[in-house]
Amino acid sequence: MPRFFFHLYNDETARDPEGTEFPNVAAALQFAATMARQMAAESVREGRLNLQHRVEIARESGEIVGDVHFGDVIKIKE
Repeated sequence: MPRFFFHLYNDETARDPEGTEFPNVAAALQFAATMARQMAAESVREGRLNLQHRVEIARESGEIVGDVHFGDVIKIKE
């Protein structure tokens, strides 16, 4: 099963050193969306939110297969 790495780009860069196995890119992107929602929720609990923060998804080869911005996975209604 392919291994994907989930690098976080927010106030600091946190590179995923271990990765996680998923059957395909679509499953990895769905996991990244869930991660982004959880991190955005934590940011809101701390009284802040930057919709430009993102999770980048890479294959073991280093090829970037996608990224998910916090603003991509949450809707803000006024």
